[in-house]
Amino acid sequence: MLLSSYSSPFFLFLCFYFISTRGKNAKNTVTFSGLCAGLFFSFVSPLSFAQHADISQLERYTVTATRPYYDESLSRIFPQYQFDKSHLVTPLHTNELLLQAPSVSLNGQGGQIQSISIRGYSRWRIQTLLDGVPIVSDRRAGSSIGFVPPEFITSVSVLPGAASTYLGSGALGGAVNLQLDATENPYLNVGYSSNQQMKTLSYKDSVGNTDWNIAYRNANKGEDANGALLFDQFEQAGLFLRHRPESGFIKEAWTLYSDNNNIGKSSSDYPLNRISTYPDNTHWLGKLTVGADNYTGSIWWHQSYLETSVLRPQSRINDSENKALDYGFDIKTKGNWQDWWFNWQLQVSGREGVEADEKEFSLTAIPVEQGHGPDSIALLEERAPALAYEVSTLNANEINAAGIVDASRQWNSTALALGARVDWQRQSDNTGTNENVTATNLSGYIGVNYQLAKRWATSLYVSSAFRNPSLTERFFAGETPRGTVIGSTKLQTESALNSQATFAYNSEQLQGAIDVFYQQIDNYIERQAIADDVLQYANLDSATIKGLSYQLSWQSKVNNIDATLSGAWVNGRDELGNAIADIPADNHRFNVGMTLGSARFFTTVVYRASKSDVAEGERPLDDVITLNVGGSWRMNERIVLQASWENLTDQLYYTSTDDKAPFAQGKSIQLALTYLL
Repeated sequence: MLLSSYSSPFFLFLCFYFISTRGKNAKNTVTFSGLCAGLFFSFVSPLSFAQHADISQLERYTVTATRPYYDESLSRIFPQYQFDKSHLVTPLHTNELLLQAPSVSLNGQGGQIQSISIRGYSRWRIQTLLDGVPIVSDRRAGSSIGFVPPEFITSVSVLPGAASTYLGSGALGGAVNLQLDATENPYLNVGYSSNQQMKTLSYKDSVGNTDWNIAYRNANKGEDANGALLFDQFEQAGLFLRHRPESGFIKEAWTLYSDNNNIGKSSSDYPLNRISTYPDNTHWLGKLTVGADNYTGSIWWHQSYLETSVLRPQSRINDSENKALDYGFDIKTKGNWQDWWFNWQLQVSGREGVEADEKEFSLTAIPVEQGHGPDSIALLEERAPALAYEVSTLNANEINAAGIVDASRQWNSTALALGARVDWQRQSDNTGTNENVTATNLSGYIGVNYQLAKRWATSLYVSSAFRNPSLTERFFAGETPRGTVIGSTKLQTESALNSQATFAYNSEQLQGAIDVFYQQIDNYIERQAIADDVLQYANLDSATIKGLSYQLSWQSKVNNIDATLSGAWVNGRDELGNAIADIPADNHRFNVGMTLGSARFFTTVVYRASKSDVAEGERPLDDVITLNVGGSWRMNERIVLQASWENLTDQLYYTSTDDKAPFAQGKSIQLALTYLL
């Protein structure tokens, strides 16, 4: 390390800043905020050179991730699972980490900002967290974690089922929490994926108690198994900075800045019917964690900006801009009384400046001369965009406050946990109507775990959940790829009751669990046609989602072999027996890994069953089996090589049931080289 702590964090951030903002004059607030974050971290860095650890003592890929606070009580009643990158080489997107969970599936259309579903719940009904910071989006497709480079993430945890007690509105169907890289060892990593000619570069280092990670990723259009182009290109630059004081009131402070450009929305409409692009997708977020005595708390923020451009060839162009500032803080403490353990928490969160603006350009034919002089002919061939209208489709904000309490206790072979939440929210329309909508909700859970034998246990978990309508569902009025959409201030809060039974086994070499779940949701919100090409959000009746998921893991003592088998069956119906949208096809996944000396090899086989019973706006799916193989080789104490062959048999299949979903990428060779500094 040649840079002293006087300059290195600040210098690295300046490099990133000028690269990510080249040629741009928009989003000055976001980019200036990112620069301020870099200045802050440069000053809090200790004034000393970073010291190299003893190479012989370094465990290259071992991390220590802080578990979410809600795990403390929930882990008493059913197993908690995390998924890492041990079977991934150069992930195209962060979603690839999440897809290792049997309850998680891709949803909607493809590309870098494709969303996911958990047990058939998607869009605004599941919550995405980055180290506990909620990621909220005004897109109907829901939030996407694709703006975070996979290099910044070390593992993911999945909490399926109703989780409103801890996470509030938006966790009706569960949540995913991504853990930021906690490795202490500096490294330089380069990667390549052949299908998209994707190139990646990441650099992680530290000075004293301050560490940072810089990543750059660039990908062209990929190809499906037939060689047809996919509109899934992107460019991404990201910076992560974190400071962990050795003592004092502040325990940890981190910030992340991500700039994404020219993002293609991969769709079966491309290229003849519709070409959707996200020219710019920028995020700046951070979190400050504090603690004193028996109290801890955090303050977080997330500023986002998204540009969307939809071209309908020979017809029109619709451009839109979305921006928002999300923020929040919480304070919590815990205690015990007569063998009971208690947790209390106060949460406050809000959304300010939630705006969406739209412009439509009609493509008007203009004459183009062919030939020269008197023989020239005027042809109506080219089309020039002419502004048809410009309108603000959303301008709103919201504030939310909640109190949470839980309690847990152990009696010999029985553990009990229960909790409750009181939640208040106010949403305001700022377009001139100044209309306010308030809502108060209660949610809770109770769970019990019984140890049947030394290695066997069973549990029962019952929870209630709610979801307030989003600002888009309340106040939006404008054009979308599906037509004109209108919000409604009369929407009722969605509510759900979830029950889950778990049967688990745990030994030194073998761990497994089977979850059977049933969830009913009332006041289901969906868009309904009220006129030709006009949709409005409305409360439907009720729906039920039920199914089974399982996971079995085994590790050999002698041969350094490990294997995991997981899968899920999910079924969703409305009260008339019709299929509801976003229910994934049944899937099963088998991972095998083997370590031989300094090399490790792995294989992943995924079976996705066929699906013919689909909802409106979806297409049937054929069954498919995909195969990935790969390995890593530690050449010496500093260099690690990795390689994998994705979709080895070059299968052609759709990524989801969405009727506009694209085909998945065909076969691809992925390479990565890590140099430990």
